[in-house]
Amino acid sequence: MEMFLDCLGASREVGRSAFMLRTDKRIMLDYGIKIFDESGNAKFPIDMNANPDFAILSHAHLDHSGCIPALYTQNRALKWYATPPTREICEVLWKDSMKIMGEGLPYRIQHFKKALKHWTPLLYNQRMRMGETDICLLDAGHISGSAMVDIKYKGKRILYTGDFKEEGTFMHKGANYVDDVDILIIESTYATREHPSRKQLEKHMMDEINQTLDNGGNALLPAFALGRTQELIALIRHYNKNVPVFVDGMGREITKIYLKHHQYIRDAKAFRKAVRSVNIVGSIADKKAATREPSVIISSAGMLNGGPMLNYMTRANNASKMIFTGYCVEGTNGWLLQNKGHIIRDEQELMVDMPFEYMDLSAHAGRTGLLQFIEKANPEKVILVHGDKPEDFAKDLKEGRGYDAIAPLPGERVTLSF
Repeated sequence: MEMFLDCLGASREVGRSAFMLRTDKRIMLDYGIKIFDESGNAKFPIDMNANPDFAILSHAHLDHSGCIPALYTQNRALKWYATPPTREICEVLWKDSMKIMGEGLPYRIQHFKKALKHWTPLLYNQRMRMGETDICLLDAGHISGSAMVDIKYKGKRILYTGDFKEEGTFMHKGANYVDDVDILIIESTYATREHPSRKQLEKHMMDEINQTLDNGGNALLPAFALGRTQELIALIRHYNKNVPVFVDGMGREITKIYLKHHQYIRDAKAFRKAVRSVNIVGSIADKKAATREPSVIISSAGMLNGGPMLNYMTRANNASKMIFTGYCVEGTNGWLLQNKGHIIRDEQELMVDMPFEYMDLSAHAGRTGLLQFIEKANPEKVILVHGDKPEDFAKDLKEGRGYDAIAPLPGERVTLSF
């Protein structure tokens, strides 16, 4: 039987990861959405009459998970497999996306509920056999419950990395390298960039936070609710046990899931202690208290498109500073502030004179990490996905390093030979 990979998204783009792998089974690897597109509208996986036997979800970020409920619009009863924290985080994120995007999504509340009912847990290093296909999830080191999908079929080993980070952080151990892979389907988000030294960046961040507070201001940290909020809580408490920290936005709910599934984080005891020591914002009085004194405020949205952080911006005094720790997509308020000096709120352009700085705390592997992972895997074929210019990386791998590397186009079918 021919083996192939249909690329339904995240091909020469970041967002809407969706790949149909055909062994003796039709396996959907992720099924996400692209929220921020240059068109201004969300983009969904390409419809190629996908009819999977089951789906495997690498992790809960919406660009990998956000369209899973759409698989249930045709009265399907297929199962989708993921780790327990992934399922719980998906429920929170899907519910929020329905509230924000409403009719713009290709599914409704009944499909959301049906999807949750058809989740089946799959733990790290737990082997699952479906027909002649053997599947195992490996820790990806990206966020809670994130997984690389290790597939074996007819003597061939296919590894789908999803999003991964090989370097350890406060919240997660780094992903382990994988040996003897035949076909490697690997993200390439940072294929052209290196991340700065993590330790130096952490110390620089704490210097900026301490200086801002010493000057009487608030250190405002717009943060993704999933992953970044938790990392910042752990990071700040590692270096400073006493600085006032306020946590607002959806990150509060996600943090509870992190604590519930403590076995999926690096040091649950330290993180639990850190969370107990911060102020979880739960009322208007808490919000006012956050800017009444010099403090650190961690809140969504990470790209400043909505969320409580916009309100904290307007209430913070002139001694305050904003620190971005995550990538902001072009056109979002975070991007506009960093590149144009203004944001858009209530359809009005508002100039912002608050100082800001970007510090790269990415949860993805950088260029060196990607190259080392590929070298260790030593694959016969490398399929580069989830990147803005993976074709350049493919050329480098092919001409400079001797790999059979490709960067498929959206909608392309890649034949995987035996």
